[in-house]
Amino acid sequence: MVEPKKKTVENGELVLPGDYLGVIEEFLPGEGIIEENGELYAARAGRVKIDLEKIEISVEPVTDVPPLPQVGDIVIARVLEVKSQAAIVELLKIEGRKGYREIATSKLAGIHVSQVKDGYVESMNSEFKIGDIVRAKVLTNEKSPIQLTTREPNLGVIYALCSSCKVPLVRRSNVLVCPKCGRRESRKLSTYYRKLKLE
Repeated sequence: MVEPKKKTVENGELVLPGDYLGVIEEFLPGEGIIEENGELYAARAGRVKIDLEKIEISVEPVTDVPPLPQVGDIVIARVLEVKSQAAIVELLKIEGRKGYREIATSKLAGIHVSQVKDGYVESMNSEFKIGDIVRAKVLTNEKSPIQLTTREPNLGVIYALCSSCKVPLVRRSNVLVCPKCGRRESRKLSTYYRKLKLE
């Protein structure tokens, strides 16, 4: 079996929990490291410290790391891909009491078909399209990708473009209409559709 090539980390590099750091044959696990099946992963956010004398790798915590999404956080994300069972999104920002906060790194997340809305979802393509901006809640963050939900009324698509002419769509009741070509499209809409300023 051919193993996919994994990126090697460098001394002083900023890493996040779950980031791959190497194998047990290269380094002994130090502080802030977890070992799984001979592979070493960061157990916390921080900077990589490689001690060549001890042949040890560790992660030193730092205080200037941007936040990571926590379970229950509301996040803003952009849809990258829509599959039959899930939408793959890129996390952009975390909502907070003082507006929006940047995320520690561009992270991928998923919205499973069972977490789109209450009720049956016939097609993921009628709920999300590539490029849509979505407001979602973090369900789990232990594994990658982070799992999100848009089941609540205030969660879902908050900004969308017409699939044919790329003009921002306008909400008419529960349907989106293109003001340019008249095309009608459906989405899992948030009650905040085009009401949030994301700057």
